[in-house]
Amino acid sequence: MDTNSIVKFLNSHASVRRYAADPVTDEQINKIIEIAQRAPTSSNFQAYSIIVVRDPLKKEKLSILCGNQPHVKECPVFLVFCPDLLRVRKICAESGYRFREEYFEYLLLAIVDAALAGQNALLAAEALGLGACMIGGMRNRPQEVAELLDLPAHVFALLGLTVGVPAKSAMVKPRLPVSVIRHDEWYETDRLDEGLDEYDRTTRELGMYRGRRIQLTEIGPDLQEKFTDENYGWLEHTARRLANPASARPDLRPFLESKKFGFR
Repeated sequence: MDTNSIVKFLNSHASVRRYAADPVTDEQINKIIEIAQRAPTSSNFQAYSIIVVRDPLKKEKLSILCGNQPHVKECPVFLVFCPDLLRVRKICAESGYRFREEYFEYLLLAIVDAALAGQNALLAAEALGLGACMIGGMRNRPQEVAELLDLPAHVFALLGLTVGVPAKSAMVKPRLPVSVIRHDEWYETDRLDEGLDEYDRTTRELGMYRGRRIQLTEIGPDLQEKFTDENYGWLEHTARRLANPASARPDLRPFLESKKFGFR
């Protein structure tokens, strides 16, 4: 594959939420996991595990726990990416050392490892002609997910990945202008407002959030609706998401502490 083909492929990502009945083979799953393992990993710790879920009943339960997302239930295969410090803790113990599990750095390390593996897996699935969608809702009800997947201490479900043959093509969503993301030599905000306004206008013109407005009743009782489907774009949608207490997943830290992850 030449450079232009690779760039075109990387720019073609779209989250697929509708799947055909075609099966995903075990050979394909193994290839996806092998490529996931080629993701960068801090100090080669490889501090993550991947759970392959095919059982229809388990996928149905996970779809509910993830916020009633039907594609979790309907996809042929659901992959769960778990930051995993159980393995390195075992290595330390068997070598006669105490693993410093109280430090937040190791939790952060495992989260980054698992997230990078998840991104590689998504690209691998797409390279194999499959569709995929990242599921952050795995963290909505972390204790129930852990019980369903029988996750031990030092392991938790960070994100999921639906995988299957696409039933229909999905829209490639625009991203923020490079001018908003790129900073040369130091952090600058001179182009921020212009870039944000440009992106908001693009999302409104595409109707990206048509029918997907977050209701103000989820945020506060005295707020008045000033938006319609026509003028509701990324800025308002993002602000409402961040203002919604449920989006912050307030139960996550206590759960992680119960799983013996440290925050020191």
